[in-house]
Amino acid sequence: MFVRARLVPRRVRTEARFRAADPWNGDVPAEFSIEAYYYVPQHVQEVSCPWRWCNTPLYALRSEDGTPGGGERFLPDALSRLWSAGKVSAEALPHLLREMEPELTQDDFQPLLRVSAERWGAAALIAVLLAILGLLVTWPRNGGGGIPVPALLCGGVVAGGLLGALFALPPYFARRERRRRQMGWALARLPGGRA
Repeated sequence: MFVRARLVPRRVRTEARFRAADPWNGDVPAEFSIEAYYYVPQHVQEVSCPWRWCNTPLYALRSEDGTPGGGERFLPDALSRLWSAGKVSAEALPHLLREMEPELTQDDFQPLLRVSAERWGAAALIAVLLAILGLLVTWPRNGGGGIPVPALLCGGVVAGGLLGALFALPPYFARRERRRRQMGWALARLPGGRA
């Protein structure tokens, strides 16, 4: 039986505190913080450290003074990346987020730009090694006869994986391109292209 745990974001730490105009409350100056979250199984209440395959944080803006427009708002992946790379200041985030909100989709919040290359490389290497091992184990050893059923099944799995990757890559690259456009838009909104 296969069991899948539902993942939920849990706050881990406060990354920064700053004062900026609150665009959700008539640009009244407010205290904000940037909170880091990790996706963890729903039953985990406290996160002591991120796990190996879920080490990309999500960031949220939290208004500290409890104004009517306050609360917490998750940052889309594009803004999170710009802030963590130092290309956008924390003080610029509230206005950029407020302007982006009408165009954002749920997919824009999933970490994609900061997922480590070693994670993707490890997954690809494991898939290739398993395919090679499967073909070597199931390939016929004697010179006669046709290809045995296990070798055909292994070849079918490899071909299915390659086809699946071909169908999965265009949406993946489309999501990356959308984030890059969002990043370009955000940088263009700042004086001088940077905060």
